[in-house]
Amino acid sequence: MDNNEMILLVRGARARDTECQLALIEGFRPLMLAMIRRYIYEVDAVDDYLSEGAIVLLNAVQTFNEDLGVPFSGYLKKELFYYFVNVAKLHQNLYSLDSGSSEGESFSLLDSLADAADIEGDYIKASDLSALQVYLPRLRERQRWIIEEHYFKRRSFREIADSIGVSANSLVKLHRRAIADLRTYFGMELAN
Repeated sequence: MDNNEMILLVRGARARDTECQLALIEGFRPLMLAMIRRYIYEVDAVDDYLSEGAIVLLNAVQTFNEDLGVPFSGYLKKELFYYFVNVAKLHQNLYSLDSGSSEGESFSLLDSLADAADIEGDYIKASDLSALQVYLPRLRERQRWIIEEHYFKRRSFREIADSIGVSANSLVKLHRRAIADLRTYFGMELAN
């Protein structure tokens, strides 16, 4: 199709002439297929993307400006390029949680996600904390204080030491003695 024939078809398509619109769509079908193959990887959906490419072509007919001196084929190629690149970006990292994580696998991606709830761990932690509340008053005052500061208030030994003006090493030793006493109260063998 030469440039003059294309300009006549574009003008006719802009005037809503169905034959001109169909001729343009059929004439640019190879370009649309090339763009789909290059940027869209869904083999099943080629017909759908051809329809979308035809819509892009018809919109390009309406927005094309002959006065700028750009050939319609170049203008349409850029319009199709931007459309299909944007579609590819939208579909780039979208996966269904119901589909398998790879071909041939029977479990879904949803099955492979880590469960945020740790029921057993939460129960054990709660029972440990309640037992700790029983044995904590048996510790000396400084030992109880270091356990509360470090574990309940989540402060580091360095942070605690800086706030009261002592060495972190002395707090580590105090902590170690408190843990040893707690293990004795819990009836656990000392590892160290």
